Amino acid sequence: MLKVLCSGIFLLFFICTQAYSIDFDYKKVSDFKKLSDFSSVEKFESELAKYVEDCLANTGGGTGGLRCYIGSNVWDRELNIYYQKLNSKLSQQEKTLLKKSQLTWLKNRDDTIEFVTEFLVNRYPRQGTMFRLMQAGDLDAVMTPFIKQRALFLKRWFEFESQAEPEPVKG
Repeated sequence: MLKVLCSGIFLLFFICTQAYSIDFDYKKVSDFKKLSDFSSVEKFESELAKYVEDCLANTGGGTGGLRCYIGSNVWDRELNIYYQKLNSKLSQQEKTLLKKSQLTWLKNRDDTIEFVTEFLVNRYPRQGTMFRLMQAGDLDAVMTPFIKQRALFLKRWFEFESQAEPEPVKG
């Protein structure tokens, strides 16, 4: 009897959490405010972290939570914004060097994702949605700071370039 009761409670919990997760309003990258809309990186990250926390708490776990791990994608958007802004301020030679640097970084990022993904696949059991969610969380925990660092690097150089003193006019 206890076994049947426990099974019934589990089934009820599963059905309720699945129904609840369907109602969660997942955000797309474009739904998040940009870093430039915040007074600090910390406030930007706080809003992102709150979304992830709320998302995970309201999607019932398993594969429903996979879309919650959006941090690396949001930071990738910021990276692209600051790449374009910085690129618009540079001479042709500097643009060429920035592009070369960015392509090298992208290769490193892709190689890192490949390694971390393979590493995590070999560390978790291959069955169960919980383990897929744990893999996604671990991948996001590694890649978000990696991409954030590059985005902030480009932001810093854009701001540095924007504050540069103009050369005096000779005449």
